[in-house]
Amino acid sequence: MEVFPSPFLYLAPLSRIQAIMQADIITKYFSEYHSQLRVVDLEQRLIADGIPAPEASVAAVKGFNAYFGKQLRKKGIKAGICLFVALVCLLRIITLSNREEGSFMQVSLSLGLVAFALLLGVIWGIQLFALKEEITSFRDLRKL
Repeated sequence: MEVFPSPFLYLAPLSRIQAIMQADIITKYFSEYHSQLRVVDLEQRLIADGIPAPEASVAAVKGFNAYFGKQLRKKGIKAGICLFVALVCLLRIITLSNREEGSFMQVSLSLGLVAFALLLGVIWGIQLFALKEEITSFRDLRKL
């Protein structure tokens, strides 16, 4: 996906042009596939485009905070739902075993759902934690 600036960009004041270019670079960075997202990579792209280093650091952190907010809504809700499903299935296993009802198939299916839901919830939670830790460590390193 290519992001091109507006053809009427020359009509805007210089500070507004830099803000538009920053937003384009940030949008393009998050639209590309990365095996691991790093704040430093985005900062280096902004610096390579001619933005001063302190301003690039602040813009990179703001871009990552916005991205983290989107991911928190997306993956955080998914993780919460998975953990809730795991809890419900675990309660079902406990009630089935206490009443000595249910077949082996019901219990093993519920155990499989518990394991799957817990695994997905934990993976998404760790991904969110890693992203937040990346932002926090960059902010501490640059003393922002």
